[in-house]
Amino acid sequence: MYNTGTSPVPFTELPSEARVLLFIFAMGAAARHMAQPPKRAELDPLLEIIWNRNRLCLSDFADPYRMTALLEKEIKSVCVADGAQ
Repeated sequence: MYNTGTSPVPFTELPSEARVLLFIFAMGAAARHMAQPPKRAELDPLLEIIWNRNRLCLSDFADPYRMTALLEKEIKSVCVADGAQ
């Protein structure tokens, strides 16, 4: 990524490469909790909420296991709340 600082970056300011990587992580996390793979248009608003709520920064991508675990926990809570489990 371009900026490896530790200050939070708003989702809207993420480089496109970071958004794609976040989407890839989320697809892996969603596979355990959704019957059908979500479409990008469905997942992007959720990813924005997750990213901003957790005040993530670009350096968080350095630990893919932590990022996947965070996304899985967040997506699971949405699926349970929606009754889509």
